[in-house]
Amino acid sequence: MHRVAMALVILLFCAGSRAQSGPAQRVAPGVWFFVGDSAKGYSNTTVIEMRDYLIVVDANYPGRAHELLDEIPKLSSKPVRYVFDTHHHGDHSYGNSVWTKAGATTLAAIGVTEEMDRYEPTRWNVAEQKRDDVRGLHEADVERPRKTFSGGEFILHDRTREVRFLFLGWGHTRGDGYVWLPKERLLCTGDAAVNGPRNKLWDANLANWPKVLDRAIALGPGHVLPGHGDAGGIEILTGQKMFLVDLLEEVGGQRDAGVPPAAMKLELPVRDAHWVPKSLEQDFAIARSELDAGKPAGAIPHVWH
Repeated sequence: MHRVAMALVILLFCAGSRAQSGPAQRVAPGVWFFVGDSAKGYSNTTVIEMRDYLIVVDANYPGRAHELLDEIPKLSSKPVRYVFDTHHHGDHSYGNSVWTKAGATTLAAIGVTEEMDRYEPTRWNVAEQKRDDVRGLHEADVERPRKTFSGGEFILHDRTREVRFLFLGWGHTRGDGYVWLPKERLLCTGDAAVNGPRNKLWDANLANWPKVLDRAIALGPGHVLPGHGDAGGIEILTGQKMFLVDLLEEVGGQRDAGVPPAAMKLELPVRDAHWVPKSLEQDFAIARSELDAGKPAGAIPHVWH
C-alpha cells in the first residue's frame, strides 16, 4: 500500500512538472501548444502547421527561442516561416532576432511596433541587466517585427487551413494580437487573456479590455491557448473579463465613496478566485490611476517593474 501511495505521489509530481515546462501538447491536427517555464519567465508558444511551413505564435525570450528551434523539428520537418508577436512585452518578443536569423519573418499588428518605439530600448536595457539570454545577444535594442498589419485582420491560408491574425482593440496593450483558426475554433490570446493571476496591467486600457474580450468571446472558440497558464476553453476569456470588471467596480466604488488610495481595502468579490493574485496592491493602484486620470493606464507615464 505504501508503495502504491508513493507511486501516486511521484506521478502527480511529474504531472505538475510537465505543466510548468513539458513537451508539446497536440491540441488539434497540426497544432501544438508548449507551456512556458514560468521560473525562467517564458511565455507559452503555439506552433501551427501549414502545407509547406510552420507558424510560431510568440517569439518568447531568446533562451526559449533557441530551445524551440531544437524542439520544433521533432514535431515537423517544415521550416518556420512566420513568428507572430502577440504584443511587445519581452517574454513575447525579445527573441525576435533569434527567429529572423533562423530564416523566419516576424509578424505583428502595427501597435506592437508603436509600443516598442514608445518604451524601447529602456525596457530592453533593464532586461539585459537581469537576463543572461538577452545580454548574450549583444544587441542594443529589441528587433522590430519585420512585417506588420494595420486594421483589424491579416490572413494566411492554403489548402491545409486558414489562420487569421486579429487586432480587436486596446486591452492588455495597444497592440494586442490574437490568432484565430476558424475551422478548428481555436484562439491564441497572448496576454490579452491568461489562465490565472499572471498579468501585469501597466500598459493596459482597463475600461476597454472587457469589451475587447467580448469580441473574442463572440468568436465562440472551443480551444483557448493563453500566453501564460494551461490551455483551456472559453472560460479563460470569461474569467479574465470577470476579474477586470470586478477590479474596476471595486476600485471605482471605493473611490466614489471618498476612500483615499492608501486606505483602500484590497479585496475583490470572490466570483472566481482563480484570476485574483495574492496581492492586489499593484492592480488596485493601476486601476485607481486610470480612474483618477480619466484615460487608459497605459497612456499614463509609468515605469515597468
